[in-house]
Amino acid sequence: MTKSLTIMGLVSVLSLAGSAWAGSSDMDKLQCGAKAIELGMSADDIKMTCGQNWEPSYISRHTRPAVGTNDTAEQSNDQFEKWMYRTTGNDDTHVILKNDEVIRIFTMVQQ
Repeated sequence: MTKSLTIMGLVSVLSLAGSAWAGSSDMDKLQCGAKAIELGMSADDIKMTCGQNWEPSYISRHTRPAVGTNDTAEQSNDQFEKWMYRTTGNDDTHVILKNDEVIRIFTMVQQ
């Protein structure tokens, strides 16, 4: 009984989450005033380029094991940052940095 209620609760949460987000759209750049954040930039490049407009609404940081590392050798890690910017309407634009380099820019569209 408990297991079936847990599964039903999970299905309900997933269906609600699916209805809240309509999807994402990749972008080559994100305007910051007259200039733009572009793929390949570092965090310092973004701050210099955008000036006071660089700061996102939210930043999350994560460390993950680097892909293709040897388990017997010293483990290396990749540092990820996700910068979230509130843009027009209900859209959120995310800038993903891996080891201090912009690797992806995308917009999440909310319904």
